[in-house]
Amino acid sequence: MSGTSARGRRPRSSVLTIAVAAAALLSIGGLAACSSDDSPSSPPPAPKAAGPAGLPGYDSEKGARTEAIAGDCDRSHDGEWLFDGTVNNRGKEPRAYSIVIDLVTDEGSAVIDTTIARVSGARPGSSADWSVAGAQGRDDLRCVIRNVQFD
Repeated sequence: MSGTSARGRRPRSSVLTIAVAAAALLSIGGLAACSSDDSPSSPPPAPKAAGPAGLPGYDSEKGARTEAIAGDCDRSHDGEWLFDGTVNNRGKEPRAYSIVIDLVTDEGSAVIDTTIARVSGARPGSSADWSVAGAQGRDDLRCVIRNVQFD
């Protein structure tokens, strides 16, 4: 007697589950059938390379995460978080860098602020310093390098 009661009926919980699942499938099917015109649906657009709010997107050909070295991440006397570091140009040409930094909470790693350090004209084989500030008035944050790209 798997799944049925002594009288040959399914338990109420099974009937309710089946009814909810059927209603969900019908509503999804109805939404899929709706469109603003009679033309066949087209595939969704491809994701863009640029990140949100002017952040550089990831380009594996221009990725330079290993060239950025994190320095100090400290809170200033004004309550603003300061983060600095160095970027080493390992290329054969001068490079400009965009270093995306997230200021995140210690507990839960929630991103509180995102900022970009820009370094221009780093000569081949040389190092250049960078620094950013952000998340004023927040306590207990960490500075994390999210992305490094050269131009």
